[in-house]
Amino acid sequence: MDPVFTLQWPEFLLANRLQKLLPKKDGYSVLIPTSRQEKGIDLAVLKKSNGQNRVVTIQIKASRTYSGTPPKRESTKKFAFYTWFNRFDVPEEADFILLFGMYAPDAGRTKPVTATWYGDCTLLFTKDEMKQLMQDCWTVGGQPDKMFGFGFNDLSAVFQTRGDKERKLKPYSDFLLDKRIKLIQEALKISV
Repeated sequence: MDPVFTLQWPEFLLANRLQKLLPKKDGYSVLIPTSRQEKGIDLAVLKKSNGQNRVVTIQIKASRTYSGTPPKRESTKKFAFYTWFNRFDVPEEADFILLFGMYAPDAGRTKPVTATWYGDCTLLFTKDEMKQLMQDCWTVGGQPDKMFGFGFNDLSAVFQTRGDKERKLKPYSDFLLDKRIKLIQEALKISV
């Protein structure tokens, strides 16, 4: 049997993004487990400094992104894009969780596009923050919700649209990966 290594698209894309946000010249390396059965870990980030190493582990959860439909009432808040994630048990092995939703900014486009044309909404959570989100994931009727999700028109404003009993559209724009990369940097700091 020939050895074959495959990587899911969200993991590939996020590994590349992490390499840009955490460059090798600053001592960072993005690692990918070669075993697809590695429980709770999709990526790891290594920081090398002064002969010491630190590692954080990352779990990635991906969602399709759905286009919103026009509201029936003017008072109803609708978004251009929605993500839907299955509720999950947060793995103890992961230090951070990335929620990834890819979308087509202009679904009506008929001209050919490249992979860089697509956008994504990627949110970064610590393990404890994700555990809290899962614990608070309820239906309006007060039952544990099987799904949770986020809505947005663009990445300047991202809101929780499912999994919040009160449906208050909690803001999550500050959880975008590019805004929270410092959490990973802090976790990887090596004390001298």
